Amino acid sequence: MKTTFTYASVLTTVFAVAGIAAAETGTSRTTVSGAALVGGYMDEGIGYGYHASTLEEGVLRGAGALVRSIGEGNYYNSLASINYADAYTRYLQNREHATETYFRMRQINTAGRQAERQPRWSYEQYVSMAKNNAPDNLNEQQYDRTLGRLTWPALLNGDEFAPEREALNRAFLVRSPGDSGAATAFYAQVQQLTTQMGGKLLSKLDQMTPAEYVAAKKFIDGLAYESQQPLVVRSLAAR
Repeated sequence: MKTTFTYASVLTTVFAVAGIAAAETGTSRTTVSGAALVGGYMDEGIGYGYHASTLEEGVLRGAGALVRSIGEGNYYNSLASINYADAYTRYLQNREHATETYFRMRQINTAGRQAERQPRWSYEQYVSMAKNNAPDNLNEQQYDRTLGRLTWPALLNGDEFAPEREALNRAFLVRSPGDSGAATAFYAQVQQLTTQMGGKLLSKLDQMTPAEYVAAKKFIDGLAYESQQPLVVRSLAAR
């Protein structure tokens, strides 16, 4: 346990010691080589600086020095506490400023990104646009009916669409004039593959522009529509 000294306790101790000293019979004096030894000091009167004349005075002077040192210790401890409190307050203020700066920079960065980002459509907007712009069938540049060759839009040439794209290329390449209508295997195959491709397209809405989505969706719908229509082949000479 830490002991706390107060002026009252110190003075009480001093007076107790002084009383004990006063109760002794006289002051012990010893003569050494003609000089008086008083309370442990050589009393020659000259040459050794000032010293207490009596034991009581020496005790009181020592007690006074002790009290002064305790007071100075308390004073400097108080200054240290004040300095620590001031330093800690400044630390908290700096932390608060740093935190405010961090979140302000994040807010500015987020606002800048949103300003540069192209506006995204909702799912309903994409579906509505696709329905309004659905083609009746593919044009000659998209589907060469004589050679059975498909020309895909750029977005559908990605690796994620490769399985459906290759299967549809084979189906249209070997298509015969009788491959049309809901009762044919060609129709069922094309409907299944275009449905799968359309699902993948929807999963990538946040990675494409509205124009890219419309072009890809039109082409997929055109493939599905072609499977319902009779195949009309023009001769190479006519072309």
